[in-house]
Amino acid sequence: MLGGLTVTAIATPGHCANHLAFAVGGDGVLLSGDHVMGWSTTIVAPPDGAMRDYMASLDRLLQRDDRLYLPGHGGAIAAPKAFVRGLVSHRRMRETAIVRRLKDGDSTIPQIVAALYRTTHPRLHGAAGLSVLAHLEDLVARGLVTCEGPPSLRTVYTPA
Repeated sequence: MLGGLTVTAIATPGHCANHLAFAVGGDGVLLSGDHVMGWSTTIVAPPDGAMRDYMASLDRLLQRDDRLYLPGHGGAIAAPKAFVRGLVSHRRMRETAIVRRLKDGDSTIPQIVAALYRTTHPRLHGAAGLSVLAHLEDLVARGLVTCEGPPSLRTVYTPA
């Protein structure tokens, strides 16, 4: 209880391993923290962040009937299911683009970032590289991409 309101913690790992969102009261308000932000796509940065966990947490949120998200950054999200479906779609499109880059001959994260984030300011390429790494970790775990040794920012990747 917090000031007479029931607060329920919801595990939403992905952005980081121990991320929580909080349902406040019984009227469908969710404090989504950094998992779902109102201004930008959440960074998923290994080793603490994991794309597989992030996507599973988005699926978990889609099972809820929240009417409003109050994120840690950005404005309120008044249509959370549609917003989360958009995030899932964005991540799946990014995953497809990464696999396409590998099939077209790119084999390193810097090559993939240069191609996929060419309109993004270069100062953000480090963060983009971490998100690409998170996707590649998941793709390797699912057997869709291969690499020698564990996935890292310096690993060479190939499509399976």
